[in-house]
Amino acid sequence: MDERPLPLPSQDKVTIKLRLRLPVLSFAFVLAAALLIPNQVWNTLLIGLGGLFVVGYVWVRQLAAHLHASRRLRYGWVAVGDRLEERFDIVNDSAVPALWAEIIDYTNIPGYRTAVVRSVPANQHDHWRETAVCQQRGMFSLGPWAIRSSDPFGLFQMTRFYTQTEEIIIHPPVHGQLPIPLPTGTSSGQARVRQRSWQATTNAATVRDYQHGDPLRWIHWPVSAHRDSLFVREFDQDAAGDIWILLDCEAAVQLGSGATGTIEQAVLLGASLAARAVRQNRAVGLASYGRSPQIVHTGRGQGQQWRILRALALLDAEGTTSLRTALFDLGRIAQRGTAVIVITPSGAADWLPELARLAQRGVESDVVLLDRASFGGEMSSEGLGTAVRQLGFPCQVIRQGEVGTPLEEQQRRGFWEFRVSGTGKVVAVQTPWR
Repeated sequence: MDERPLPLPSQDKVTIKLRLRLPVLSFAFVLAAALLIPNQVWNTLLIGLGGLFVVGYVWVRQLAAHLHASRRLRYGWVAVGDRLEERFDIVNDSAVPALWAEIIDYTNIPGYRTAVVRSVPANQHDHWRETAVCQQRGMFSLGPWAIRSSDPFGLFQMTRFYTQTEEIIIHPPVHGQLPIPLPTGTSSGQARVRQRSWQATTNAATVRDYQHGDPLRWIHWPVSAHRDSLFVREFDQDAAGDIWILLDCEAAVQLGSGATGTIEQAVLLGASLAARAVRQNRAVGLASYGRSPQIVHTGRGQGQQWRILRALALLDAEGTTSLRTALFDLGRIAQRGTAVIVITPSGAADWLPELARLAQRGVESDVVLLDRASFGGEMSSEGLGTAVRQLGFPCQVIRQGEVGTPLEEQQRRGFWEFRVSGTGKVVAVQTPWR
């Protein structure tokens, strides 16, 4: 097969080109010989070669008109370590078989290759699935792609281009077991606050008369039945404050590369802490200063978690903003009573005064240090951690590999997928990676 890359057209189209030039030269030589030296042998060769070209061209024209392909992504929401799966279909409605049909894919997802060759008989179709483990977070595209085939003699080649692309975001993984507690903010425990919440929280304070537009799930049925009128629960604001997750994305302090680098460990921690905050009905936001600032203001619910995961998926470690400047900028956004979780691989202490100024404004701060020695640095982060604790801030030092599941372990354990049993029941089945 010819493996040279194909030029991408501006729109979907089919091209037919001559694949082999030697038969053309042979036909020209035989034609010249038949004209200059009339003989039955030359006439026979001329008719044979001419018929070969006619059959090959008609064959390819049939494939160009009736050979089609499609692809469909099975899961649109995936994270690092998940299995990406696509279904491919090739339909051959022509009267001639496609002895070989090659898929040419320009997808830029790392580790995902769908270049395959299939055979499709006349008036038949073929389908299969392509899978790969998502290895790297980020925004990628499925496609453009093309299908290529030829006549049995290899004289002509048809290529059908599909220029449509599908954007896919591979999100960072979420780790369920973290040795890092969530800060409570200024208020703690089950203390009540005087302000009433405009949305449901875990603290129900009292009841009031039902008003038009109140959600039905807020109705307090025992009280409504007792008083013979509809009453709804009235909620207090959560006692715990909002949480900001601040990731240090300055390029100068990063160590390692790929999945074992500090930035990937920081992203994993940020995603996991945000998911835990959402599960606990806490308002959580994200602040990071890579090549461009990524600010996701605090909010609750699953939608907020998706927004944070999307921002983390697109995060880079090419920033020039120091942690000290990032803390100063966040101090202008975070309100009194909120908490900040600082995740940094920095080994310097020049940002500690800014951390103290945040505390003076009523912003609680927890620090997570990525141990530089375990990530290939020269000095351990334990000394800096001691200095942070002496200032009165909770601090934990995380070493490389302490949090997270390697891709090799994920492949060893297999993947969960849903299947329909013979009785019509949907069951979850763990399948090994192949």
